[in-house]
Amino acid sequence: MLFLRSNEEHSDEELFKIKQLRQLVEKSDELHVGTDEVFLTKFLHYTNWDTFRAYQAIHAYYDFKLKHPTWVAQHPVQYYAKIFYATQCRFVMPHTDKDGRVLVIFKTVDAFQQFPDYLQHLVEMDDLIFESMLMLPRVQRNGITVICDLQGTTRNFLRQFSPMFMKIVNEKNTVLPFSQRIVHIIQRGFLMHVTSSLFLPFMNKDFKERIFTHDGRHLNKLREMVGVDCLPAEYGGPATNVLDTNLIFNHLSQNSEYLEQLQHYNKR
Repeated sequence: MLFLRSNEEHSDEELFKIKQLRQLVEKSDELHVGTDEVFLTKFLHYTNWDTFRAYQAIHAYYDFKLKHPTWVAQHPVQYYAKIFYATQCRFVMPHTDKDGRVLVIFKTVDAFQQFPDYLQHLVEMDDLIFESMLMLPRVQRNGITVICDLQGTTRNFLRQFSPMFMKIVNEKNTVLPFSQRIVHIIQRGFLMHVTSSLFLPFMNKDFKERIFTHDGRHLNKLREMVGVDCLPAEYGGPATNVLDTNLIFNHLSQNSEYLEQLQHYNKR
């Protein structure tokens, strides 16, 4: 099952490192966060089970949140329901990619007139999605694959993408605790190439090496890299693979209590 959340079985060494990290966090006067296993193991997987680096990664994440408090979700899950269903721009596929990574699809859909704070909503929705993915043992182990379909990009989007916005996107990318994150950008036409050329210069070298671009008219490379069976029908996957907002939003709703709890974690 894609969203299986049953506790992982850990080796004695891993259990020791979970306990060690928990003690470090509990002793910190600055961190006001949880110490449950799901929270701790996402940082341990991210740092290849190096306890001290995991502790540093927690600090780095909450330093970012302290510096940029509007770049994380700030409302209950249900608050975002209208925009999820009105825009149909955020999805998770029911099957993992060929390397066992959960596949998330982000589309650019222009809804600036309908939602005045649209870009802010997208920032918070993406934070919810990433945090919900990081709850899953398979994502902590294998990471995720993200397809960014920019074919719906309009000038309204380009007006929002200031250098400062791009820099903060890169800052957040450097602290998100995914053990691996592969990004595929689908673009077509002048505006789409402009969009990706705006983002890429601000990405750090390591992350940039995991970003792949594809012409929306020719997706053979995408199918080869990700695997056909997991892709939506519109990208050449099986006809039964339809993009369904219910899949991601139901997952968020079922874990709303924990996701809302995370919003209160901070560093002082």
